Amino acid sequence: ADLARRCRAGLDHSEEVWAERKRAITKESSSRWAGAITKASNDAFATARRNQLRQQADLTRAIATLAEKVELPCHSAQERGELRASRAGGKLKFGYRSSPELALKRQRLQHLRASLARLDRDLEAGRVHITRGGKRLLRHRLHLEQAGITKEQWCGRWDASRWWITANGESGKSFGNETIRVSPEGVMEVDLPQALARLANVTMGGLTRYRFQAAVHFSYRQAEWLAQVKGDRAVAYTISFDQAKDRFYLDASLTPASPAPVPAYQELLADPAARTLAVDHNHGFLAPALLDRSGNPVGRLRPIPLVTENLSASTRDGHLRQAITQLLDLAEVSGASAITIEDLGFSEMRSTGRERYGSRRWFRKVVSGMPTAKFRDRLVAMASRRGIAVVGVPAAYSSIWGRQHWLAPLWAPHQQVSGHTAAAVVLGRRALGHSARRRPQASPGVTTPDRRIEAAGQPAGVESYHVECVGMAGTGGEGQSKIRRRQGSHTTGARPETATACLADPRSGRTVGPDRVSLG
Repeated sequence: ADLARRCRAGLDHSEEVWAERKRAITKESSSRWAGAITKASNDAFATARRNQLRQQADLTRAIATLAEKVELPCHSAQERGELRASRAGGKLKFGYRSSPELALKRQRLQHLRASLARLDRDLEAGRVHITRGGKRLLRHRLHLEQAGITKEQWCGRWDASRWWITANGESGKSFGNETIRVSPEGVMEVDLPQALARLANVTMGGLTRYRFQAAVHFSYRQAEWLAQVKGDRAVAYTISFDQAKDRFYLDASLTPASPAPVPAYQELLADPAARTLAVDHNHGFLAPALLDRSGNPVGRLRPIPLVTENLSASTRDGHLRQAITQLLDLAEVSGASAITIEDLGFSEMRSTGRERYGSRRWFRKVVSGMPTAKFRDRLVAMASRRGIAVVGVPAAYSSIWGRQHWLAPLWAPHQQVSGHTAAAVVLGRRALGHSARRRPQASPGVTTPDRRIEAAGQPAGVESYHVECVGMAGTGGEGQSKIRRRQGSHTTGARPETATACLADPRSGRTVGPDRVSLG
């Protein structure tokens, strides 16, 4: 009901309207629960607005790409080959392969324009579309046989997806939360509203609280949670219901204390013994390469599997965490003070891929199946906990220059090296400030196939950086780089995190993947 009131208010929502919503809920529950419920509704509305703006940008890019291509004449495969053979220079632009395909694309262009117009009207009016429980599950209600479930099963899943409540943390309060309180000993108490006061089993001092018999113990990051509650720092809790296991779960999220100052990126590079572990993100695996401060490959590393195709969201997230954990373990063993990754997003590719590569479905599927943004954000969060910095570099020409300059020197008869490993070497050299090209008189040991990883010292401080390369159009400027510290998104600091191996989403501040404790 409160979410509906927030949606009806639209852009006219103000502090007075928020206070009125709180008072209406307080009459039926309590002021604490009123604040938690109204804040959750505000967050849902804000998320829906951000999704609308993101969809608007995607539709605009798709329409621009499609409108440009439908104006081009049709070219068959034979005609395209003849044009490529006879061109004098420059990049050729082709239309669609046949007239029927062009007609279908014109219809799609009309559909996209109508969707964009409808979305623009919603944005202007402040109208959002939110389904508490999920639109996908709601659509299953109309197609029960196709979904393979009965009406009773659907009702159970629908109720379970809507049965959750969250309580925001409060710094300075007892154990960081007065609404849902969990003591360091694992005793959990919930503040009951007046309508449920008869169920209270803790009534000392006029309290109406319910104490659970089950003790709370987080299986991961228990020490951090204990430090948080003992210091009376804010800890937010969410109670949710798992219909498949018939259990309620408690999720904890917290904001740790501000870490100590960390050295700048130039200080990390000033260490002559510094090493970086470069990673080339591919479909189904990660190709690592270890480089010393001079930019020379050190040792030979095996690819790390990362299978995310045709998996559920929870399983896919688990595979992602496992791959990142293996990557961090490898960095610690090899003494790398930083991990270099590609600064990939594929946002434009995902929005215009259907219009630009309509006939190459396999390529679009590969791009959509690579969780580049989640991998980057999770790696930054998990690496900060181990004292390992993360460097993001552009991926332009890394595969081409890797095959050209590093594939042959790294190749050995008894252990072949793929082009992905060579691309990872280029990424690592780019992060270290070196050019991708290997000098003719390279330092000895680069081409030695049996060179082993040497013992390294303690890793340097924790920070995340972003490296931009200039002069990427030609082959002469691939080594020129400028380094910029990314503020707010990839720098470690006091930001929300959960009682799991990942921190908050750096873009939205939303916690991801909290640790769970069964309550029944």
